[in-house]
Amino acid sequence: MQDKEYSLKQLSELIDTRENAFSAVGSHSQAVPVLVSLLRSGSLNVKIQAATVLGSLCKENELRVKVLLGGCIPPLLGLLKSSSEEGQVAAAKTIFAVSQGDAKDHVGSKIFSTEGVVPVLWEQLQKGLKSGSVVDSLLTGALKNLYSSTERFWNSTIQAGGVDILLKLLTTGQSSTLANVCFLLACMMMEDAAFCSKVLTADATKQLLKLLGPGNDAPVRAEAAGALKSLSAQCQDARKEIANCNGIPALINATIAPSKEFMQGEYAQAIQENAMCALANISGGLSYVISSLGQSLESCSSPTQTADTLGALASALMIYDDKAESTRASDPLAVEQTLLEQFKPRSPFLVQERTIEALASLYGNPILSLKLANSDAKRLLVGLITMAANEVQDELLKALLTLSNSECSLWRALQGREGVQLLISLLGLSSEQQQECAVALLCLLSNENDESKWAITAAGGIPPLVQILESGSAKAKEDSATILRNLCDHSEDIRACVESADAVPALLWLLKNGSPNGKEIAAKTLNHLIHKSDTATISQLTALLTSDLPESKVYVLDALRSMLSVVSLSDLLREGSAANDAINTMIKLLSSTKEETQAKSASALSGIFETRKDLRESNVAVKTLRSAMKLLNIESGSILVESSRCLAAIFLSIKENKEVAANASDALSSLVALASSSDLEVAELATCAVANLFLDSEIAENAVAEEVILPATRVLREGTKSGKTHAAAAIARLLHSRQVDYA
Repeated sequence: MQDKEYSLKQLSELIDTRENAFSAVGSHSQAVPVLVSLLRSGSLNVKIQAATVLGSLCKENELRVKVLLGGCIPPLLGLLKSSSEEGQVAAAKTIFAVSQGDAKDHVGSKIFSTEGVVPVLWEQLQKGLKSGSVVDSLLTGALKNLYSSTERFWNSTIQAGGVDILLKLLTTGQSSTLANVCFLLACMMMEDAAFCSKVLTADATKQLLKLLGPGNDAPVRAEAAGALKSLSAQCQDARKEIANCNGIPALINATIAPSKEFMQGEYAQAIQENAMCALANISGGLSYVISSLGQSLESCSSPTQTADTLGALASALMIYDDKAESTRASDPLAVEQTLLEQFKPRSPFLVQERTIEALASLYGNPILSLKLANSDAKRLLVGLITMAANEVQDELLKALLTLSNSECSLWRALQGREGVQLLISLLGLSSEQQQECAVALLCLLSNENDESKWAITAAGGIPPLVQILESGSAKAKEDSATILRNLCDHSEDIRACVESADAVPALLWLLKNGSPNGKEIAAKTLNHLIHKSDTATISQLTALLTSDLPESKVYVLDALRSMLSVVSLSDLLREGSAANDAINTMIKLLSSTKEETQAKSASALSGIFETRKDLRESNVAVKTLRSAMKLLNIESGSILVESSRCLAAIFLSIKENKEVAANASDALSSLVALASSSDLEVAELATCAVANLFLDSEIAENAVAEEVILPATRVLREGTKSGKTHAAAAIARLLHSRQVDYA
């Protein structure tokens, strides 16, 4: 037995210290069965070591399930009930580890329920084991893990007197246990409001309020706030009790604690949100809290009190949601005005800081910000103010106040070119967040004001914007690309400046690797930027069409369409040239296995043929025609629309390209059939293709009049303006080609 104990101890140490040892044990088919066997029948020390090793294996979920299925629960419960303190601790640790599944762990849920784990855990907590807080913490932690997924959890908890046990632990438990106790109390009160009366009778409200204080660990404070949130949500008497116990100031202090105490992470956020929700429950809704805090700013007797009130208001504005809006809507204009009034001459720094925090919450709230003018610009200005140096802060604060207190544009609020120069100065040696805000503000400016585009160019903004395209955050890259597109669209001179700054390679990278939104922006920017053929760029775009990335070729095809619309015809027709390879690749993609790619290839090709008469008269048009005609039999609305559009573009020069005319007659019957489609868009584009097909009078003469006129009449009646024009053209060309019986 001593050898087994020693070996297990060594194994446990190896698993904890060496990754390869953990993997080796976990992958061994007999590891779990042997360990469970030792846990069942070994000596006490062997059982303890076996439990420890099994607990260590549970760090990986797949192994945790294997341990659970290996039959570990009965012997672990037996070890937990033993008189050995060390055995109790080892068993509790492994039960805690093996219970860390989620709501989807249906097998685990069934096992815990079948083996009666929950009643045993409550029983052991009731007894008050010698090992005290360590086991209490582990067992309450296991119960916390099990509450949402285990069958009959609540029935077992009620029968075991779970609330009474938790209320006792609330006053006697150690810090590591208290967070779990508060969490479980909160869940039980939300499960059944009847539990609230027990909490009130036990005078637990004062204890929960006490646990909110700064002398407690962050998890304890967060869960205590959560328990008060549940208590106040479920019981009207509890709201009065909390208020009578001086709970409102305690909850306000809890909402501002993360800011005052420089707390970060999930518990800091939970403290704020839970405490504010409890305040909202007591006050009759979050809007009442916001209104009350705003009004109390007028009566604050010290800068510290003002700052604390502003901090609480920031928390309330942060969590304001649809539920709060439907209960009683807040007036964001009134809140904004109240906050802006806090910017007084010689106002203490702390008050200014808290005011900016509250404004950030207001402008960042997706519901409240909708009712405010220029909320995006204000949110970005506030973001920059929080990060900028003092001198820059003052300028940005002036802009924010101007934008908020008068109905002016962002351009005027930033004092025009001076503001642009200030923002461009923040693009270089700044943090990623600061850079992101500055680029976003420049993007807003370039969207709304033409003067800003020359101001950005004159202030040397193009090189740093191109640099951000290469090294900025995803959002900054997208905004930078949008600005460059706006600049190119505004002036040919500016476009040439952007082109000379080597923006194309960076835009191609974004086109390949960016988010869907980034790819779209990059494609649009390339379309505005490239006004002449560029062999290297065309080659790179063609390579993207045949590579794994980007998965969607939509935006690459957009960019290629733009480039091939301006390349010389000789380049397009010369075999082996970049342009010839590109257009042949686009034609091949008409046979892609992906519907999206087929439809977009047809759309891009139609865009090229619509603008290029010379290409319509070449053999490229014939090759495209043959591939596009095959798409007319595919049952996909988007493919039928785009293939019809592509054919319509090619048929514009049917009289000049005899080879097109020779092949096109085979498409007539399919297009006429599609013109009768129940999908009006398909019918319109098919009718357009028929109209252009009838530019060849010989094809028009061979058409059956009734088959064309009836669907064309429907398009005339129900279609868009463009559809009606083409339907009329189809009928006119048909009539022109023959004598028609008008009877």
